[in-house]
Amino acid sequence: MQQRTGQDVLRDVVGSLAPAELEKLDATCRAYAARPYPPQPLHRSAGDPLGIGIETAVLLPVLVAVVSQILADLASGHIRAGGTRITRWWRRRQNREAAEGRRAALTSPVPELSDVTRQELTDWALAQGRAAGLSPAEADECARIVVMAVVVRSTAPSPSPGGASPGAASPGGASPGAAAPDIPDHRATVRDDPGPAQAPATTPPA
Repeated sequence: MQQRTGQDVLRDVVGSLAPAELEKLDATCRAYAARPYPPQPLHRSAGDPLGIGIETAVLLPVLVAVVSQILADLASGHIRAGGTRITRWWRRRQNREAAEGRRAALTSPVPELSDVTRQELTDWALAQGRAAGLSPAEADECARIVVMAVVVRSTAPSPSPGGASPGAASPGGASPGAAAPDIPDHRATVRDDPGPAQAPATTPPA
């Protein structure tokens, strides 16, 4: 089975949060590959603090940057590097190596959890989204989709030498091990005003 890439995950995120912008996704990804900018704070109108009715054309480039950064940080091991506020970590994202990591995150296979726990990835992804100005609901949905993709990738059975997967369907139609892992839906726990976005304790130092 073909491995999913970062752009596949991004498509799921955009399809959930900004479905009207899916037709612009490929062009936006090409522009992002030419200049893989780090996430930038999303400016919302004063009367629309949580983005109700926000133009999706404004949201799309933010989602591209946030998803790419989360996957790049996971692939590079930065999520476990420790540190302080995400806003301070952003100052170190301007170098060429960081930009290449963001560019590669879109076309590379979804990284595995490795030594990062699901909760650590969830906390990191939520902090990324909130720091970029996404509403609590938007940041939560973005994090949920990214974490689900990574966990499914990390728990997928490896093909056996004979080519058959351990989770292949049995003659009776059952598929042992084929069920997706139970990913908690954090949307029900989102608060209206969670306060300033803080990176988890695992954010890299400035």
